[in-house]
Amino acid sequence: MFKSIRFFGFFTCTFILFSVSVLPAADRITVQEGKGKNVSGTILAVNAEKVTIDVRGEKQEIPANIIVSTEYDNEPSGLKATRTAFDGSRMPETLEALAKVDPKTLTKPELKQEFDYFTAAAKTKSVLAGSGDLADAEKSLLDFIKNNKNSYHYFEICEYYGDLMVQAGKFDDAKKSYAALAKAPWSEYSLKATVSLGMAEITEKKTDSARKNFETVIKSEDNSEQAERLKNIAKIGQALCLTSEKKYDEAVKMLEEIAKNSSGEDSVFQSLVYNSLGLTYEQAGKPRDAILAYMHTDILFSSARSEHIKALQELSKLWKQVKRNERADETAKRLKSIYNIDTK
Repeated sequence: MFKSIRFFGFFTCTFILFSVSVLPAADRITVQEGKGKNVSGTILAVNAEKVTIDVRGEKQEIPANIIVSTEYDNEPSGLKATRTAFDGSRMPETLEALAKVDPKTLTKPELKQEFDYFTAAAKTKSVLAGSGDLADAEKSLLDFIKNNKNSYHYFEICEYYGDLMVQAGKFDDAKKSYAALAKAPWSEYSLKATVSLGMAEITEKKTDSARKNFETVIKSEDNSEQAERLKNIAKIGQALCLTSEKKYDEAVKMLEEIAKNSSGEDSVFQSLVYNSLGLTYEQAGKPRDAILAYMHTDILFSSARSEHIKALQELSKLWKQVKRNERADETAKRLKSIYNIDTK
């Protein structure tokens, strides 16, 4: 019996030591759900269109448009914490984690790109959510665009820069950035750029031009799943054109029809619909109806983090308008506890 125990112990220790010795550390690429398998290996090259990785001696090229994230062997723990906070839409925590990363430890160019990407993206998302320094975010984005055209984040950063410039009221700069986004080799990126341009033109009060851009997207012959989704977002844009023109009843009717005919499984899209409905009711001077619309996002579609933040921010203001200060305080506390964002 004791011999058996000794043999089992020896076998177990040998197996563990063997496993440790033969399992190499690896880089990892996570892709969008339904777009393929996540892969581990050694990342060989990165550019704006793809990441090349060696998987057990076989080179694979992963298109940038399906990559969710890359993780590198022996990357600093602060970068892992940064990625986790960023994925959770907790931008203050993302920036805190970045501050703990020593740039001298980023020995690979790709790691420095990741650091610069998270810095620019987190600062931009903070500004778009109503906090942070716009000029600082703009500088970080421009530095990234100038120095990292070979990053698989490049086109995403172009989109961020366009969105930031819309908020800054620099519409010409926004249009140039969306034009750069449209040069990506994937059809859906061109459609995404056109939708973003249309949304910018609504803010610019150029609804006629915005309508043309939305119509271009809706008439696209691309029938992929992502293209169909962008066509539906373009329909939301058409409704927001009506909102901008103070045709509130028409806008509400259109948005309600879009919500009715769309899949409830797409929480991001549904939150866009209901936040647009909330905005329309707000501008129409109907705060209680706006509250109900934003509560759809809060209660049913909170997994859509960016839109959930917007809904909570608007609800915090709207509860005060209807003299429900306790609800306003409660919403502000939730915004702080979930996303570490303070209301103004």
